[in-house]
Amino acid sequence: MNEHPHYLVAAGLIWRTDGQVLISRRLDSSAHAGCWELPGGKVEEGETVSQALVREIQEELAVVIEAGTEFNRVTHDYGSYTVTLVGLHARFIGGEPQALGVAEWRWIDPAEMLTFTFPPANTRLFEAKWNEQPQ
Repeated sequence: MNEHPHYLVAAGLIWRTDGQVLISRRLDSSAHAGCWELPGGKVEEGETVSQALVREIQEELAVVIEAGTEFNRVTHDYGSYTVTLVGLHARFIGGEPQALGVAEWRWIDPAEMLTFTFPPANTRLFEAKWNEQPQ
C-alpha cells in the first residue's frame, strides 16, 4: 500500500468588528499556488489546533488573533498527501496585516468569499454554516 503524508491544518475565519474577514493568497512557490485560502497552517507536535492558528497567523501575517470555535473539519486526499483542515472562527485583535508568508491578503465581506478560487479542502469548509460572525 502506498502511504502518503497526512497533515493536520488549522484554517482561520478571522473576523474584524466591522464584519469583514481576512483571506490570503498562497505563495507562487507553494502547493495550490495563487489560490486564496483561509489563513493558517500545519499543527506542530504538542500544539492544539487553536495554538497553531494563532502562531501561524502571527508568522505569516504579523497580526494578533484570538482563536474561537470550530465551524467545520474536513479531510481531503490530494493524491500525494492528505489534509485534515480544521476551520476555526477567530477574532482579530490587532496589527496591520503584512504579507510575510503569503503572496497577498485582503479584508473582504463574507458575501464575496465564494467569488475567490480556493483549494478543494478550503472550499469544502464552506459546506458548513460559517458565515455568521460569532458573538
